[in-house]
Order: sequence, then C-alpha cells, then structure tokens
Amino acid sequence: MPRPLTAVAVINAKPDSARRIEIADGATPGLRLVIQPSGSKSWAFRYEPGGRAVKLTLGPASGPGALTLAEAREQAGHARKRVAMGADPAAERKAQRVAEAARIKAERRKAEAESRREEDRVAAVLARYYAQKVDRMKSGYEVRRLLEKEVSPLWGARLVGEITRKDVVKLVDDIAQRGAGTTANRTLANLKAFFSWCEDKVLVDANPCNGTNPPKKEEARDRVLVASEVRLLALALKRLDWPWRQFFTLALLTGQRREEIAGMRRRELELDAVKPEWVLPKARTKNGEPHAVPLVPAALAVIREAMDAPTRPADADLVLTTTGRTGISGFSRAKAALDAMMLAVAREEAEARGEDVSKVKIEPWRLHDLRRTAASGMARAGVSVAVVEKVLNHVSGTFAGIVKVYQRHDFADEKRQALTLWAERVEQLSSMQDPTSNGGRA
Repeated sequence: MPRPLTAVAVINAKPDSARRIEIADGATPGLRLVIQPSGSKSWAFRYEPGGRAVKLTLGPASGPGALTLAEAREQAGHARKRVAMGADPAAERKAQRVAEAARIKAERRKAEAESRREEDRVAAVLARYYAQKVDRMKSGYEVRRLLEKEVSPLWGARLVGEITRKDVVKLVDDIAQRGAGTTANRTLANLKAFFSWCEDKVLVDANPCNGTNPPKKEEARDRVLVASEVRLLALALKRLDWPWRQFFTLALLTGQRREEIAGMRRRELELDAVKPEWVLPKARTKNGEPHAVPLVPAALAVIREAMDAPTRPADADLVLTTTGRTGISGFSRAKAALDAMMLAVAREEAEARGEDVSKVKIEPWRLHDLRRTAASGMARAGVSVAVVEKVLNHVSGTFAGIVKVYQRHDFADEKRQALTLWAERVEQLSSMQDPTSNGGRA
C-alpha cells in the first residue's frame, strides 16, 4: 500500500535520467505524481474502464500554474466519481478539447469573413478606387467630391456586390427630383465608371448601372449675363451677408469654379506679394493642372474682408468657413437668396421710376454662367482667347495637344491685365445710375 504523498515529498521528488517515474498517492486511489527525466512534474489520474488502462492528465505539479497536492486530489476525486457513474473523463476531456478547437476555428473563420465583408463595403472599395485610379485622373478631385457627397452617405456601409440597378435608379432619381438634374447625370456617369472598375477587380458580377439612362437631357449652355444683369448682381451682392457676399463676388471677379472658390485656403494665397496671387495646387483643380489666379485689388479686398470676418475662426486655413473645419455649403439656398435680392433691387428701382413692379422679372441663371460672363467680358475688353483660357484654366482649344507640351509661358501679366479690365467693367456697371437698358453685353 503506497504511502500518502505530502507537499514536501512532491517538492523533493527527484527525476531519474533514464526513465519516467510515477509515484502513487496512498490517500487518493488512481492519483499519480509523474516525473519526467527532464525534471518536469505533472499530476495524472489512472483508471481502468472495462479493463482498459486510461491516463487522464490533470495538470502541472511544478512551474507556472502548478496544481497543489490538495487541488490534484480534488480533481482526481471528481474524476473517480465520474468513472463510478460510468463516464470516461479522458474521453470527455478530449471531446471538450476538440469542441473548443472547433469553436476557435469557427470564430477565426467568422472574423476573417467579417474582415472580408468590411473590405467589400462601398466606403472601403471607394477608398481603394480613389487611390488606384481616381487620384491619378485630371478630374480626380471633382470625381471624389461628387461620390463622397452623393454616394458614400447612402451606400457607404453596404456591400458593393449588393447594389442593384434599382438602387442606382433610385439614387439618381432622388438627386434629379431635388432639382439637380445635371448632378444626377454626373453621378450616374461616375457610378458606371466605378462599377466597371469593380468588375475588373472581380468585386461585382455585373455593372448595376448598365441599362440606366441619365435622368436629364442636357443641352450646351451659352447663357451670359448682360450688362444690366451684372449691374443688378453687383448691387445685390452689397446687401448679401457673409460668407455668401464674398463667395459670389469672387466667382464674378475671378471666373473660377465653385468648388475652387469655396475651398480656398489661406496657404494658397500670396496676399502680401508685389503681385498678389491665389495659387491652386493641381489636387484642387478640375483638370489636374496647378493654376495661379492674379488677385486684382477688388478681389484682394474681398479676400481680406473674408479673412477678417468676425464669425470666421482666426486660425482656420479655409478662407470661407464659419467652423474652421469645413467649407461653406448650401449653394442652392444661397443662390436663391441672391436671386431674391437681385429682384428686390430691380423692383425698388422700377418703383422709383413709377413702373409696375409686378412686371419686373429676373431671368434664370446659374452660378457657372458667371465663368462664361467673365470670359465674355474680358473678350469684349480686347483680351485674346488664349489669355481668357489661361484665366479660366482651360487646357482645351488653344492650349491642347502638342501646344500644351511646348507652351511654357504662364501669361501671368496678361492674366492680371485681363482680370483688371473685367473688375473695372464690373465696377463701372455697378456705379451706373440709369438701368433702363435690359440688354447690352457685359
């Protein structure tokens, strides 16, 4: 009959370099202290279900996480009760380990699947699309701006492969129904390009935009504000509040694009130079070409006024901002307010002349028409087409193809002169006292 083990005996038990040793505990039938030739010790419980010798390892008897003698006896006693009930503790332990391994494997697969799902969500796929294709395009800034505004907020969390033609039609129709038909067309065109890229990357089986027609029939516009309209606009702008007075005034005086003006940054401005300039980096222009806009005194004054606006954070990099973090938004509402101001000015003057104010109307115009108006005004002042194109940052027409490669003259002085002539014309029109003419080129 083996003697009961003691805690000291467990500690002092020595290994045999030639073989493994098992020391039985006389106080607990089946409990063994197992000593390896290396010196490591562990606890085991031996039993014979149906005459078959089985060993159940309970845990280490030395080192980190070691079971004390009392803990080993308790576990052995529990195992002996299970055997008495007809169970097989070793088989149960093995089954538990198999089940745990299967659970861990399943969780790992689930995590990997979720990770792949995250990678396939529209927002994540768009990010890859921008990096791999859009940011290399000349019009990349505008493409990114449009998709981030119209698509990401609605579809960002959805899987790209789940987007259907029905989703596409609803998206572009909703944009068109809010009065932005051209934006709807542009969004559809850019979505077609995006999903075509997704097809190439085997992210979708088919392009969900296929078969969808643009919601609006577009016609080339040639709207130019006439002299009387430019005059009304200039007068109405004086009544408009910050920041829209500065925004629309800069659009009129510089002829630059809406997003370029709205996103104007302090670091792009050279206000204190002998010849002040606004230098747009290529990342912020539609054609992907850096662009320098000479700042004539009238435009310079507007920018300084914007920088000193009481509600503009002094440390903001954005010029036209009230938060310091984001640029201005709500262009449609602001344009409607400007139209109403122009109509109010026109009716006040009609009333002063004794005319029927109910007959006074303002012909519809769009913000982009100011670029065309500025170009027309400069041309009327004798500015060459080449210089006008440089002012507007066009790379088509005069400077397309091989001419663009070899024509390195930046036309800085010519652009400054052109914008000076245009600013003087706007000032001349705004100071006119008799607005009776409804026509006349600006």
